[in-house]
Amino acid sequence: MIKKSVISLISYDAEYLPDSIKSYYDYVDEIVLGLDKNRMSWSKNSFSFDESKLWSELSNLDGDGKITVIEEDFCKSDKPIENDNYERNFLKSNCTHDWIFSFDADEELLNAREFFVEFLPLTKDYYKSSDILMTWATPFKQIDDKILVICDTDGTAFLSETQGVITHKNNTFTWARWTDASQDPHKRILSPLIALHWSLCRKDEALYKKIHNIGHSDIAEKDPFYQIWTECTLENYETYVNFKTSGMGPQWPKLRAIDSNQIKNFYLSFKDKVY
Repeated sequence: MIKKSVISLISYDAEYLPDSIKSYYDYVDEIVLGLDKNRMSWSKNSFSFDESKLWSELSNLDGDGKITVIEEDFCKSDKPIENDNYERNFLKSNCTHDWIFSFDADEELLNAREFFVEFLPLTKDYYKSSDILMTWATPFKQIDDKILVICDTDGTAFLSETQGVITHKNNTFTWARWTDASQDPHKRILSPLIALHWSLCRKDEALYKKIHNIGHSDIAEKDPFYQIWTECTLENYETYVNFKTSGMGPQWPKLRAIDSNQIKNFYLSFKDKVY
C-alpha cells in the first residue's frame, strides 16, 4: 500500500487536535503539523493555546514517532484564504510521501478503519489525477446534555457537505483543501469517510474566534450566522427550518436534539447515506 502523509494545523482550536489525530494515527505513516511561529491566524489575529498541555498530549500519543511540527510565518498575505493556501502547500512540500491527507484539528474520523483498510486500496490508481472527498457530520450546538444536529426533513442526519481530503503531492491547494485537480468535478471521488466536524458545536467565544480567523473569515464576518446561532435554544430550535444563511453549500433543513453521548452512534447509523 502507498505510504500516507497527513497535514494538519495548530491554531486557536488546538484543543481538538489530539482526538483528531487519535482517530487516524494507526493508519498513516507521517503527520506534519503547521504552527505559525508568531502565533498569528490567517486573518492576522494573535492566538494562544495551552502549549505545554498540547505538547504533552501529542508526545503521549505519538508512540511511533510519526508527528513533526513545523513553525513558520504563514501570514504572507492580507487575504486570509491566500494564507490558508500557502500554509497547506508549505506543509505538503515538507511531506515525505506522495499521498497527502488533509485533516483539520476539529475533525474526528468516525469510520477510519472502513475508509483506510477497505476503501483506499481501491483508489490507488486514481489518486495522482483526482482528489478524494470525505463527508462532514457537523453538529450545530450543544446545550447542557443535548446536541442540536442538522438533519434532513425526515429527521435523518444531514450528510450533504463534502470536503477534499486526499490529493497527490504534485497537486496544488488553491482554495483551502480544494486543489487544482479537483476544479474538474469529474476528478472528485466520493468516499465512505465521515468526519465528525466540531466546527460549529463549540462554546460561544470559541465559535466567534473561529468565524473571525478561518481562511474565509472575510466572507464569514459578513454573515448573520453567529447571531442566529446564539439565539438558538432548546425551546426554539424546532423553528429553525431551511435556515443556513451563507450560501456556501446546501441549506440546512432542520434541527433535532439528541443526547450528547450518542453523537457518534447517531451519525454512524446513517452512514449508508454517504456512500
